[in-house]
Amino acid sequence: MKAIIVDDEPKGRNILLQLLTQHFPQIKVVATAADADEGIRRIDAWKPDVVFLDVEMPGKNGFDMLKELGTIDFMIIFVSAHNHYALNAIKLSAIDFLLKPIDLDDLGKAIQRLNSQPVHSVQQVPHLLQQLQQSKSRFDKIAIASATAIEFVNINDIVYCKADNAYTEVYLNNTVITSTKNLKDFDDLLSPHFFFRVHHSYLINMNHIKKYIKGEGGSVIMRNDVEIEVSRRRKSAFLELLSSI
Repeated sequence: MKAIIVDDEPKGRNILLQLLTQHFPQIKVVATAADADEGIRRIDAWKPDVVFLDVEMPGKNGFDMLKELGTIDFMIIFVSAHNHYALNAIKLSAIDFLLKPIDLDDLGKAIQRLNSQPVHSVQQVPHLLQQLQQSKSRFDKIAIASATAIEFVNINDIVYCKADNAYTEVYLNNTVITSTKNLKDFDDLLSPHFFFRVHHSYLINMNHIKKYIKGEGGSVIMRNDVEIEVSRRRKSAFLELLSSI
Protein backbone atom coordinates (compact mmCIF):
# COMPACT_ATOMS: atom_id res chain seq x y z
CA MET A 1 0.00 0.00 0.00
CA LYS A 2 1.55 3.33 -1.09
CA ALA A 3 1.34 6.03 1.58
CA ILE A 4 2.07 9.74 1.84
CA ILE A 5 2.54 11.66 5.10
CA VAL A 6 1.42 15.31 5.11
CA ASP A 7 2.45 17.13 8.30
CA ASP A 8 4.01 20.56 8.83
CA GLU A 9 6.06 19.33 11.82
CA PRO A 10 9.31 17.50 10.88
CA LYS A 11 9.23 15.57 14.16
CA GLY A 12 5.70 14.39 13.48
CA ARG A 13 6.61 13.23 9.97
CA ASN A 14 9.73 11.41 11.17
CA ILE A 15 8.07 9.62 14.08
CA LEU A 16 5.21 8.36 11.93
CA LEU A 17 7.63 7.33 9.17
CA GLN A 18 9.70 5.34 11.68
CA LEU A 19 6.63 3.62 13.15
CA LEU A 20 5.36 2.62 9.72
CA THR A 21 8.78 1.46 8.51
CA GLN A 22 9.58 -0.59 11.61
CA HIS A 23 6.20 -2.15 12.33
CA PHE A 24 4.06 -2.14 9.18
CA PRO A 25 5.95 -3.45 6.14
CA GLN A 26 2.69 -3.58 4.18
CA ILE A 27 2.71 0.24 4.14
CA LYS A 28 5.33 1.85 1.91
CA VAL A 29 5.79 5.58 2.47
CA VAL A 30 6.61 6.92 -0.98
CA ALA A 31 6.68 10.63 -0.09
CA THR A 32 6.23 13.19 2.69
CA ALA A 33 5.03 16.79 2.55
CA ALA A 34 5.39 19.74 4.91
CA ASP A 35 2.28 21.68 3.88
CA ALA A 36 -0.98 21.38 1.96
CA ASP A 37 0.35 22.63 -1.38
CA GLU A 38 3.27 20.22 -1.29
CA GLY A 39 0.85 17.49 -0.25
CA ILE A 40 -1.30 18.12 -3.31
CA ARG A 41 1.74 17.89 -5.58
CA ARG A 42 2.91 14.65 -3.95
CA ILE A 43 -0.56 13.11 -4.20
CA ASP A 44 -0.87 14.06 -7.87
CA ALA A 45 2.55 12.58 -8.59
CA TRP A 46 2.38 9.36 -6.57
CA LYS A 47 -1.34 8.42 -6.61
CA PRO A 48 -1.20 6.97 -3.07
CA ASP A 49 -3.53 4.37 -1.57
CA VAL A 50 -3.59 6.14 1.78
CA VAL A 51 -2.65 9.60 3.09
CA PHE A 52 -1.73 10.31 6.70
CA LEU A 53 -2.95 13.90 6.96
CA ASP A 54 -2.33 16.42 9.73
CA VAL A 55 -5.51 18.38 10.45
CA GLU A 56 -3.99 21.68 11.54
CA MET A 57 -1.30 23.19 9.29
CA PRO A 58 -0.32 26.83 8.68
CA GLY A 59 -2.13 28.41 5.77
CA LYS A 60 -4.29 25.63 4.36
CA ASN A 61 -5.32 22.96 6.84
CA GLY A 62 -5.95 19.31 6.01
CA PHE A 63 -9.61 19.93 5.21
CA ASP A 64 -8.72 22.79 2.84
CA MET A 65 -6.24 20.52 1.07
CA LEU A 66 -8.82 17.82 0.48
CA LYS A 67 -11.37 20.32 -0.80
CA GLU A 68 -8.81 21.73 -3.22
CA LEU A 69 -7.98 18.25 -4.52
CA GLY A 70 -11.60 17.71 -5.49
CA THR A 71 -11.67 14.02 -6.34
CA ILE A 72 -10.60 11.84 -3.42
CA ASP A 73 -9.50 8.41 -4.66
CA PHE A 74 -7.36 7.42 -1.67
CA MET A 75 -8.06 6.51 1.94
CA ILE A 76 -7.31 8.93 4.75
CA ILE A 77 -6.05 8.69 8.31
CA PHE A 78 -6.19 12.08 10.00
CA VAL A 79 -3.49 12.94 12.54
CA SER A 80 -3.55 15.81 15.04
CA ALA A 81 -1.91 16.95 18.25
CA HIS A 82 -5.25 18.39 19.38
CA ASN A 83 -8.57 16.83 20.33
CA HIS A 84 -10.09 18.46 17.29
CA TYR A 85 -13.77 19.42 17.12
CA ALA A 86 -14.18 16.96 14.25
CA LEU A 87 -12.69 13.98 16.09
CA ASN A 88 -15.86 12.13 17.03
CA ALA A 89 -17.68 12.79 13.77
CA ILE A 90 -14.68 11.63 11.77
CA LYS A 91 -14.39 8.48 13.87
CA LEU A 92 -18.02 7.67 13.15
CA SER A 93 -17.47 8.02 9.44
CA ALA A 94 -15.31 5.59 7.51
CA ILE A 95 -12.21 7.61 8.37
CA ASP A 96 -9.70 7.15 11.18
CA PHE A 97 -8.23 9.86 13.41
CA LEU A 98 -5.00 9.50 15.42
CA LEU A 99 -3.97 11.80 18.25
CA LYS A 100 -0.31 12.71 18.75
CA PRO A 101 1.79 11.30 20.26
CA ILE A 102 0.71 8.39 18.11
CA ASP A 103 0.03 5.18 20.00
CA LEU A 104 1.38 2.10 18.21
CA ASP A 105 -1.72 0.03 18.98
CA ASP A 106 -4.05 2.76 17.68
CA LEU A 107 -1.95 3.04 14.53
CA GLY A 108 -2.11 -0.72 14.05
CA LYS A 109 -5.89 -0.77 14.39
CA ALA A 110 -6.25 2.08 11.91
CA ILE A 111 -4.08 0.29 9.36
CA GLN A 112 -5.99 -2.94 9.93
CA ARG A 113 -9.22 -1.11 9.08
CA LEU A 114 -7.85 0.30 5.82
CA ASN A 115 -8.74 -2.86 3.91
CA SER A 116 -12.32 -2.71 5.16
CA GLN A 117 -13.00 0.87 4.08
CA PRO A 118 -15.45 0.75 1.14
CA VAL A 119 -14.44 2.81 -1.88
CA HIS A 120 -17.68 4.79 -1.85
CA SER A 121 -16.92 5.99 1.67
CA VAL A 122 -13.82 7.72 0.33
CA GLN A 123 -15.99 9.49 -2.24
CA GLN A 124 -18.12 10.89 0.60
CA VAL A 125 -15.15 12.62 2.24
CA PRO A 126 -15.63 16.09 0.68
CA HIS A 127 -19.30 16.14 1.76
CA LEU A 128 -18.41 15.09 5.29
CA LEU A 129 -15.59 17.62 5.62
CA GLN A 130 -17.73 20.43 4.28
CA GLN A 131 -20.34 19.75 6.94
CA LEU A 132 -17.72 19.59 9.67
CA GLN A 133 -16.05 22.84 8.68
CA GLN A 134 -19.30 24.73 8.40
CA SER A 135 -20.51 23.60 11.80
CA LYS A 136 -17.17 23.78 13.70
CA SER A 137 -17.63 22.92 17.37
CA ARG A 138 -21.30 22.02 17.13
CA PHE A 139 -23.08 20.06 14.43
CA ASP A 140 -26.65 18.91 13.92
CA LYS A 141 -25.87 15.99 11.65
CA ILE A 142 -23.57 13.01 11.91
CA ALA A 143 -22.22 10.59 9.34
CA ILE A 144 -23.02 6.96 10.14
CA ALA A 145 -20.95 4.38 8.31
CA SER A 146 -22.61 1.03 7.63
CA ALA A 147 -21.15 -1.87 5.67
CA THR A 148 -22.58 -0.51 2.41
CA ALA A 149 -22.95 3.27 2.76
CA ILE A 150 -22.41 6.42 4.75
CA GLU A 151 -25.68 8.02 5.80
CA PHE A 152 -26.00 11.59 7.06
CA VAL A 153 -28.71 11.87 9.69
CA ASN A 154 -30.04 14.57 11.99
CA ILE A 155 -28.94 13.89 15.55
CA ASN A 156 -32.39 14.57 16.95
CA ASP A 157 -33.88 11.92 14.64
CA ILE A 158 -31.98 9.26 16.57
CA VAL A 159 -34.30 7.69 19.15
CA TYR A 160 -31.78 5.26 20.63
CA CYS A 161 -28.72 3.18 19.82
CA LYS A 162 -28.38 -0.51 20.66
CA ALA A 163 -25.13 -2.47 20.92
CA ASP A 164 -24.84 -5.46 18.59
CA ASN A 165 -21.50 -7.03 19.48
CA ALA A 166 -18.89 -4.81 17.75
CA TYR A 167 -21.62 -3.05 15.76
CA THR A 168 -24.37 -0.60 16.72
CA GLU A 169 -27.98 -0.50 15.61
CA VAL A 170 -29.07 3.13 15.30
CA TYR A 171 -32.84 3.51 15.58
CA LEU A 172 -34.25 6.58 13.87
CA ASN A 173 -37.85 7.73 13.65
CA ASN A 174 -38.62 5.51 10.68
CA THR A 175 -35.61 3.29 10.03
CA VAL A 176 -32.64 1.41 11.50
CA ILE A 177 -29.00 1.74 10.44
CA THR A 178 -26.44 -0.89 11.46
CA SER A 179 -23.18 0.97 12.00
CA THR A 180 -19.74 -0.62 11.87
CA LYS A 181 -18.73 1.39 14.96
CA ASN A 182 -19.33 0.26 18.54
CA LEU A 183 -21.67 1.81 21.10
CA LYS A 184 -18.86 3.55 22.99
CA ASP A 185 -18.04 5.57 19.88
CA PHE A 186 -21.65 6.76 19.74
CA ASP A 187 -21.68 7.45 23.47
CA ASP A 188 -18.57 9.66 23.13
CA LEU A 189 -20.12 11.59 20.26
CA LEU A 190 -23.73 11.93 21.37
CA SER A 191 -23.55 12.41 25.15
CA PRO A 192 -23.07 16.21 24.75
CA HIS A 193 -26.34 16.20 22.77
CA PHE A 194 -28.51 14.98 25.66
CA PHE A 195 -28.01 11.25 25.09
CA PHE A 196 -27.50 8.91 28.04
CA ARG A 197 -26.13 5.37 28.37
CA VAL A 198 -28.92 3.82 30.49
CA HIS A 199 -27.60 0.30 30.06
CA HIS A 200 -24.40 -1.27 28.72
CA SER A 201 -26.33 -2.12 25.56
CA TYR A 202 -28.43 1.04 25.14
CA LEU A 203 -27.79 4.73 24.53
CA ILE A 204 -30.98 6.79 24.45
CA ASN A 205 -31.98 10.25 23.28
CA MET A 206 -33.45 11.87 26.40
CA ASN A 207 -35.62 14.08 24.18
CA HIS A 208 -37.44 10.97 22.95
CA ILE A 209 -38.49 9.59 26.34
CA LYS A 210 -42.26 9.24 26.66
CA LYS A 211 -42.45 7.66 30.13
CA TYR A 212 -40.23 6.44 32.95
CA ILE A 213 -41.45 3.35 34.83
CA LYS A 214 -40.14 3.16 38.39
CA GLY A 215 -38.44 0.00 39.62
CA GLU A 216 -35.13 -1.36 40.89
CA GLY A 217 -33.48 0.33 37.96
CA GLY A 218 -36.68 1.11 36.16
CA SER A 219 -37.27 1.37 32.45
CA VAL A 220 -38.12 4.00 29.87
CA ILE A 221 -40.75 3.98 27.17
CA MET A 222 -39.39 5.73 24.11
CA ARG A 223 -41.41 7.77 21.65
CA ASN A 224 -41.58 4.75 19.31
CA ASP A 225 -43.09 2.70 22.22
CA VAL A 226 -39.98 0.58 22.74
CA GLU A 227 -39.29 -0.20 26.41
CA ILE A 228 -35.64 -0.04 27.49
CA GLU A 229 -34.27 -1.16 30.85
CA VAL A 230 -32.32 1.28 33.02
CA SER A 231 -29.50 -0.47 34.89
CA ARG A 232 -29.41 -0.11 38.68
CA ARG A 233 -25.96 1.46 38.74
CA ARG A 234 -26.92 4.08 36.16
CA LYS A 235 -30.30 4.92 37.71
CA SER A 236 -29.13 7.76 39.96
CA ALA A 237 -27.26 9.62 37.19
CA PHE A 238 -30.16 9.00 34.81
CA LEU A 239 -32.77 10.43 37.18
CA GLU A 240 -30.56 13.46 37.84
CA LEU A 241 -30.36 14.14 34.11
CA LEU A 242 -34.07 13.41 33.68
CA SER A 243 -34.93 16.03 36.29
CA SER A 244 -33.29 18.69 34.12
CA ILE A 245 -35.76 18.17 31.27
